[in-house]
Amino acid sequence: MLILAQVDDRSGEVLGHAVDELLALGAHNVQLLASHTKKGRPGTVLLVDADDGAESAIAAYLAVELGVWGYHALETRHRHFVTSMERRRVTVVCGPLAEIFTLPCKLLRHDGELVRVKVERADVEAVTGFVRQADPACSSDTVRLRLEHEIRRRPESPDLRVEF
Repeated sequence: MLILAQVDDRSGEVLGHAVDELLALGAHNVQLLASHTKKGRPGTVLLVDADDGAESAIAAYLAVELGVWGYHALETRHRHFVTSMERRRVTVVCGPLAEIFTLPCKLLRHDGELVRVKVERADVEAVTGFVRQADPACSSDTVRLRLEHEIRRRPESPDLRVEF
């Protein structure tokens, strides 16, 4: 189900904490969307993706902690991609330098086909730090794209080599 609620007059700190609390209550995902309410006042639209069994606890939290007067419970048919976490050993070569990184990667498949590879941000930053020893102008976006492209190109290979 998708719970949709409108929240007035709550600070960013309160809303940020609410995301963590809602996840602890059984939400699968929480989205906060900035909005404008009547008379141009700022507000927040809260979207909570949860199973039916978590609705009561989430509703109570919304009322008690966020002052929500009511909410919409939308029946949905969520479609999940087949997702796996897999490790890849990647030798990163940048000029005369080479270093081996073990990267946990998220692989998303749709209808049996690999459609996306995602390398975690912290791992991209680690590789970027290494690459910048030889190429200070190399962006983390370039590193992420190269890593994900090479992993997607050879998804079954546990050992890869990426040159910058």
